[in-house]
Amino acid sequence: MLENNLRPDTETILPYDVVTLPSEGIFYKNKKKSVKVTYLNASDENLLASQSLQGSGDLVNQLILKKVLDKDIQISDMPECDKQAILVFLRNTAFGSDYSVKLKDPKTGVEFETTLDLSILKTRDVTIELDDKNEFEFYLEKSKKKSKLKFLTPIDQEDLRKIDESHKNDPVNPFMTKQLEKMLVEVDGTRDRMTIAQFIQTMPIKDAQDVRKMVKNNTPALDLNVTTTTPSGEEMKVSVSLGVEFFRPFYGL
Repeated sequence: MLENNLRPDTETILPYDVVTLPSEGIFYKNKKKSVKVTYLNASDENLLASQSLQGSGDLVNQLILKKVLDKDIQISDMPECDKQAILVFLRNTAFGSDYSVKLKDPKTGVEFETTLDLSILKTRDVTIELDDKNEFEFYLEKSKKKSKLKFLTPIDQEDLRKIDESHKNDPVNPFMTKQLEKMLVEVDGTRDRMTIAQFIQTMPIKDAQDVRKMVKNNTPALDLNVTTTTPSGEEMKVSVSLGVEFFRPFYGL
C-alpha cells in the first residue's frame, strides 16, 4: 500500500510502503509487526558509496535508520531477519527482484552468470506457542527436567560477540556455555541465574545441543537461499549476500 508521509524534520513528503517484519514483533516491547519504509533515492548513493561506513560495518544500520520512518523501534532491538526484509524491500522496489550474480559451476569449475529472483524469498514464521514473555517450554530429555527457553535478542547476540572476541586467544572459550545461559531462562521451576549457570556446567551434552537446535530452528528468519541451475545441468543452492554488493551493481562502483 503506497502512502505519503510528512516528516517534520525535513518538511518533505516522502512516499513509503509498509514492510511486514519476519519477527512478527516478538523482539519489540510494542510488538510491532510492520514498519513504514521510504524508497531509495539519489541521495542514498552517497551513503551506499561511503568507504568509512563500509569499513566500519555500519552501513546496513545507517541505511535502515535513514529509510525506516517509525521512531518507536530502536535499531539495537531489530533482529537480523527484520533488517534483511527491509534491505530486500529497498532493493526490489528500486531495481526489481531480478538479481544477477557470478557463480562457479561446482562440477566443471567454469564461471557463469545467472539471475536470481528475490521475490521468492520466504520467511520462517514462529509456529511454537510463546507465553507473554516470549518464552516457550522445552523438555530436557537426558536431564528429565522441564525448562523454558527464549530466542536470542540482538542485545544477547552482541553480548556473545563481545565474549567470543575477548576470549579468542584463550585455550578455552566459554562462548558455548554463555550462549546456553542466554537461551535457558528457567529449569525445573527456578529462574535464578546462578542456579541455571551451575546446572549448565554439568548438563548432558545432548540436552545442550537439543536446546541450541530448538532455538535455532524456531527463531524467525528470512530464508536467503535460492536454487539455480548450472550450465552443466546441476541444481545449485545460492545464499544471497545482503552487504554493499547487494546494491553495488546499480551505482557503477
